[in-house]
Amino acid sequence: MSIICTNYQVTMKNIISTNLCKFLIISFFILFISLFFNKAHATCIPVGTTTTTHTYNATNLDSPAKITFTGTITCTEGSSSKKVEKYMCMKTIFTGTTTANSSTSLPYTVIASVGGAGSTSTNQTSNTWYGPVTTVANNNVIDYSVTVTVPKRSSSTNIYPVGTYTAAVNLYWDMQGASANQCEGTSSSTGSGWDSGGTTLTANYVVPKICQLNSTDVINFGSISDIGSTKNNYNASGAISTTCNNATNYTIYLGNGNNYSSSRRMKHSTATEYIPYQLYKDSNFSNLWSETGGTTSTGGSGGLSLTGIGSAQSSTVYGKIASGITIGSTPGDYTDSVIVTVTY
Repeated sequence: MSIICTNYQVTMKNIISTNLCKFLIISFFILFISLFFNKAHATCIPVGTTTTTHTYNATNLDSPAKITFTGTITCTEGSSSKKVEKYMCMKTIFTGTTTANSSTSLPYTVIASVGGAGSTSTNQTSNTWYGPVTTVANNNVIDYSVTVTVPKRSSSTNIYPVGTYTAAVNLYWDMQGASANQCEGTSSSTGSGWDSGGTTLTANYVVPKICQLNSTDVINFGSISDIGSTKNNYNASGAISTTCNNATNYTIYLGNGNNYSSSRRMKHSTATEYIPYQLYKDSNFSNLWSETGGTTSTGGSGGLSLTGIGSAQSSTVYGKIASGITIGSTPGDYTDSVIVTVTY
C-alpha cells in the first residue's frame, strides 16, 4: 500500500491537501502497528483427554459412574514464554442430564477445578463463575480436573435402555491481574485477552445388553407322610426375579440339581436316601424346565424365554413330587440346590 502526495501550487487548498495526506499516513501507521501486535498475542492452550467412555455391566450398575478428565493449560502473552496472572476464575456449563435412549436420560453432576479455582469435592452450579482466587501453577503451567458422575441407579431392579448416553461439559477459565477484578467471561464466550480460554469435555456412558438375576424363592413341598412311595402328588411353587434392558431377549435355564439320576432328587440331610421331584414352566406340569438346548444361547427348548422390560420380571417355577414314585423312608429334611442361568 502506498500514499503519494503531490504539491501543485502554494495555496490554501494545497495546504489542506497536504495536511490530509499527513493524516492518512499517520492513520496507516497506527493500523499497521495494531495489526502487528495483535498477531503477537498468544492464547491459552489446554492439553488433555477430552473424550472418555464408561461402560456399564451387571456388576457396576449399583456404583456411581465417574469419569475424570485431567490436563494442563499453558498460556503465553506476546512471546513463546509461559505466563500466568495472579488470580484465577473458572466455570463450567452443562445441562445435568445426558442425551436420551428410549426416552431415558441419566442425571449427572460435575466437580471441577482450574488453577485453584472451583473445587475438588463440591458439585458445580452450571454457568457460574468461581473465583477470583490466587492462581495455582507449576512452572507457569495450570492444572485442571473435571469429574462427571452419574449416580447409582435409583432402583436395584431397573436397568437402563441399551445405548450411549452423552454428557457434554464446557470448561472455561479467565485470569485476572488484581483480586478486585471480577471474572470477565460470559456465558457465550471464554472471556477476553490472552489469559482466558475454554474446552469441551465429552463423557460417554455406554449401556450394553444387560440382564441380572435379582432373587430366587425356596420351593418348599412341606411335610410328606407317605412311607416308601407316594400315594399323592405333592406340588409347590417358587419364583425367579430377573431384570433385563427393555426389548432384550433372554432365556432362564434351570440345572439338574446336585443329585440327578433320571430325575432331579432331593437328598436326606444325613442318610443316602432321596425323594425324586421335577420343576416345570407351567401349572399343568407339562413343560419341564431344564437346560435342554444349552445355556450358552437364548431360545433353548428347556428354558423359559422372555423379553426384558427394563424392570423386574417374576417367573413362577412349579415343583412336583409325583404320585406312585419310590421315596426315602428315613424321616428328616430332604433338599437339593439348582443352578439358575440367565442367558441373553
